[in-house]
Amino acid sequence: MRTLIFSLSLGLSLLISACGGTEPLSRANQNSGAANNTGRAERPGGDASRELGVSPSHGGGGAGTSTAPAGGVSSGGGDADKSFANTAEYDALIEKASAKADASGASEADKKAAAEAYLSRANVYRDAGNPKLYKFALGDYRRVLRYQPDNREAKEKMKEIVSIYEGLGRPVPTNGLEP
Repeated sequence: MRTLIFSLSLGLSLLISACGGTEPLSRANQNSGAANNTGRAERPGGDASRELGVSPSHGGGGAGTSTAPAGGVSSGGGDADKSFANTAEYDALIEKASAKADASGASEADKKAAAEAYLSRANVYRDAGNPKLYKFALGDYRRVLRYQPDNREAKEKMKEIVSIYEGLGRPVPTNGLEP
């Protein structure tokens, strides 16, 4: 009997220590879609502003700012889920190039420049090492193909991302509905 009680108390203490012993986030914080924290819940003892985000112009419309440092990819605390891409440079290039390519009478060079700008940003999202960014890369690869339907690199990488989604059993973002 004594060993049973000891075993149960040891197991319970291990379970409590493995769970961290902190209180879970309240549902109000988890589901608040407040604009000031972009839907992220604030962690106990932490600040939501420490979490880095994707540039708001990932959809291709307008230059945005990102809190990630220059140099491509930043890692918040070494956690892969917090790794986001800094795309501010690419956003500015895309804004200029797509405006020229979408204008009436745009040359093939203008369309190629827009495709290259989208391809560069898509590669940053893809190479960031965060599967949450694949939807952004997929959207940019699809935009590349709108400007250059025969772009082999965009087709191959798009196919790769789609196969990753399918391999994980996750739905592939619908063309035109990805961010």
